[in-house]
Amino acid sequence: MNELKKPTWVTYVLFSEVFVVLVFIDQFTKSLITKSLAYAQTSPIIKGFFSLMYVKNTGSAFSMFANKSWGVTFLSVVSALAFALIIFLAFFVLAKFRSRRLSMCLIFLAAGTLGNLIDRIRLKYVVDFIRFDFGSYTFPIFNVADICVTLACIVLAVLLIKSDKYIPEIPFSSGDDEEKK
Repeated sequence: MNELKKPTWVTYVLFSEVFVVLVFIDQFTKSLITKSLAYAQTSPIIKGFFSLMYVKNTGSAFSMFANKSWGVTFLSVVSALAFALIIFLAFFVLAKFRSRRLSMCLIFLAAGTLGNLIDRIRLKYVVDFIRFDFGSYTFPIFNVADICVTLACIVLAVLLIKSDKYIPEIPFSSGDDEEKK
């Protein structure tokens, strides 16, 4: 029952460090790609299956809202609001409900959100570079921030499906309930 122990300042520091490291890795890999490859250049790692390809994504997941004049601004505002809410929730859940697993999922989600938000604000597009080909099908090209978001969502779904003991029940009460106490 490690989940119920009250978090110490070391826990908060560790979670903060994980967050910073994930954002750093995302930004570092994007910088490395933009310096190493020309736009739309492909560098095969496993011929016909896995390669690095520098692309500029002006949209969101799977290039939604791409090439819309308002797209980058809209996505930046939504991402900034989502980031602030997610990072607050991560530390609130850790402090109030002591759920380290859920908090770590939210840290990964926040890191991925911030990694792509930095690109949108700084570059007006997101740098994507990880490419997988399955025969004639090319999976949408993605980056480290996208991996963080995807992993967080998968683990969160598994936690929700597997057992409710990992996800705290948030009690809702009306004002009447408080007056009775």
